[in-house]
Amino acid sequence: MNSVRQPHGFTIVELAVVIVVIVILVTTAVPVIAGAGGNAGVQQSMTNLVAQSAAHLLYAADWNGRQVTHNPDDLGVYGGDVLVYNQAHGCTGGFDPNCHPPIIAGLAPTQGGSWVIWAYWPTTGNNAFLQPMNFPGPPNESASVDGFGYFRFPQARPIHDYLTGRWHDPVFFAPNDTSVLGPLEDCFGDPAEFVPYPTECNPAWSSYARSPAAMFHPDVMRSNAAGGWQSPAELDQAYESPGLFQATYPDLKTHILEHSWVQNPPAPCNPVFSDCEPYYFNMGIDSSPVTLFYDGHVRLLPNSEVLFADFQVLAQTRQVDGLWHRGTPFGAGGYYIADGFDGVPLSHHVLTTDGILGRDTLGETSPMSSLGPRRPWAGVGNRRVQAAGSARSVPVVAFEPEEDLP
Repeated sequence: MNSVRQPHGFTIVELAVVIVVIVILVTTAVPVIAGAGGNAGVQQSMTNLVAQSAAHLLYAADWNGRQVTHNPDDLGVYGGDVLVYNQAHGCTGGFDPNCHPPIIAGLAPTQGGSWVIWAYWPTTGNNAFLQPMNFPGPPNESASVDGFGYFRFPQARPIHDYLTGRWHDPVFFAPNDTSVLGPLEDCFGDPAEFVPYPTECNPAWSSYARSPAAMFHPDVMRSNAAGGWQSPAELDQAYESPGLFQATYPDLKTHILEHSWVQNPPAPCNPVFSDCEPYYFNMGIDSSPVTLFYDGHVRLLPNSEVLFADFQVLAQTRQVDGLWHRGTPFGAGGYYIADGFDGVPLSHHVLTTDGILGRDTLGETSPMSSLGPRRPWAGVGNRRVQAAGSARSVPVVAFEPEEDLP
């Protein structure tokens, strides 16, 4: 059964509990944000994530505890390939309910002036974006889309319908993320859910990213001690997204964070990218992204804290397992660390061991967490001032209007 499209409401008691949680979240937001060190951009980013947390709770209340997911639970049966899925279900295109669902940006005009639904439709070029994250290898073997997926689109429908009803809204963009936010500031006031014209108003990546590890079935990111990583293309249950409340360590598992390194980055642009793409949150020990956890609290998460916690877990497991998985096709380095700033391997949030059942830190009591955004030791990594090799292109967000479908 495709539970992506079959809503099941909570009971009255469960809904009441969710509402109470939302109220507590909102009432505690002010003191949490007050600890942001006086940085107005950090404070606003925390406010944004509090609002997104409330939206996810409301979605879960309407969908029987589900997380937002954009693929059917049984996609793994078809090797994670949306075209194979469509062929098996007799999909004829467009809004045929037999088709793999698209990622919807919203209602907006075409150049001709007619208003249509714009979305990432299931086509060959969009395969990698219609799953939480694309790992290197089949079914989408292309270096240009490795590491991309809808974990980078936290503002897509249906979640934006629980907020402002818009893809382009400031709640999905961190004020300090100037590389993304700058071109969009004139796009926020349009009545459309997003603005496809002019070019700078095309659907943009959000400043925030959900945890793709927590969106796959936990068996995908299975610990080495339990047998190791498993390819979503070879695991029938891979795309059965866990429920929002299934986190084993909700106060230690990250839910959404700033994807770019926006608190005191080393440079506005990462030289390894062909365009002015920023460094990512995990590309340096000094990065401290604003982070929402599964229990609803929001704070800065220093990479120094995460790295020390990972050292502790590696020591406890005799180097078998760390907080993030070294056994995925991204290799021991992890999520684009080769393109990073100082060579320190950090892939929490994205490659969390055991997915939603794992954790991304051991808490703020780690000795290195009190050091703040400072290098806690010398001689580790290779601080980069110029990236080696050829520049990597970031895929263009190429949504299509419904009327252009065959």
